[in-house]
Amino acid sequence: MPTSITINNVSGSSPFDVYLCNDPISTCVYIDTITTTPFTFTVPTILETLSSFNLKVVDDNNCQVILNLYDCGEIKQFEDEDNFYFMDNAPYVFMNQ
Repeated sequence: MPTSITINNVSGSSPFDVYLCNDPISTCVYIDTITTTPFTFTVPTILETLSSFNLKVVDDNNCQVILNLYDCGEIKQFEDEDNFYFMDNAPYVFMNQ
């Protein structure tokens, strides 16, 4: 099943170039240029087998923000989008129904 990532907010000067990278960063894939959020995209095939990603966002002034998004083995994400770390190493994703 494809993994989707949502950017809920971003600060800086619009437009923003969005890249998804492996962890540690050695390969980045350009996703899109956005001007508004929320923005949802599907993880590209080349990166979908990874358990951890880095989101790289570059604003119009060439300022970059890199965030580690997801580590399958350690993070559980709850509806309020806070991540919690548990000892069972099992990921849990809430689905809106």
